Amino acid sequence: MEDIKDLENPVENVVPENVTEEPKETAEKQTSVVTEEPAKVPEPQNVEGDACKSGNGHKKCCDIAHWILDGVMLAAIIALFILHFCGGKETVKPVDPALAGNGDVIYVNIDSINDQYEMVSLLTDSIEAEKQRQTIVFQNRQKALEQKLTNYQNNVQTGQLTAQQAQYAEQSLQQESQRLQSDYATAVEALEARYTAALSQIADSLKAASLRVNKKYNASYVFSYGNGGQILCADPTKDVTQEVLADLNKPFKKAKKKK
Repeated sequence: MEDIKDLENPVENVVPENVTEEPKETAEKQTSVVTEEPAKVPEPQNVEGDACKSGNGHKKCCDIAHWILDGVMLAAIIALFILHFCGGKETVKPVDPALAGNGDVIYVNIDSINDQYEMVSLLTDSIEAEKQRQTIVFQNRQKALEQKLTNYQNNVQTGQLTAQQAQYAEQSLQQESQRLQSDYATAVEALEARYTAALSQIADSLKAASLRVNKKYNASYVFSYGNGGQILCADPTKDVTQEVLADLNKPFKKAKKKK
């Protein structure tokens, strides 16, 4: 596996090609152009006769032009204002009164769910069994590698290996050690993925069951609480844990009856 540092590729400053320094003569020419008097724009024909060509007439034409320009800009601003605040604004849909809760609060004890929900034991027991199996496999592989290392050291000390044979054996042991570490990391990652998926499945099932139970109560909130949580005490009459558990375990009870 390549080192992470080897994969780094810092972005260097890229200087575009064919960009040359502007000749001094051109720069001076541009400077002189800026200081020159700007060229006069041809005046429009047949507007207020010849009044626009001198004195007050020219000022009047400029005022009219500014007035027209300001009017166009004002119209554009008004159009943007209408599009932004009126045309593109979504209408807020009112909340359906039939979907509103009654303001009540009910609770689910998460500790009881963990202890009595059968899916929790099925998933966690399966993951724990796989964890124990992998532990035994890697312990045996570790012991076998240590035995090979011990044999290699004894052979080197007693002179049973040539320098080339010792080098080859050492490289072989290093490769086996690297494979063991890589396989162990892969196994741990796979177990963590299974555990995360199990937690997500349990959480989704709990939420769905709580929604089904809440159809009877129409509560506005359904909280979970447990030992060490933020809720220190709860009204026992608002505890619906057993109803949620009954809903969660219903499929498992049906499966047992079929057997």
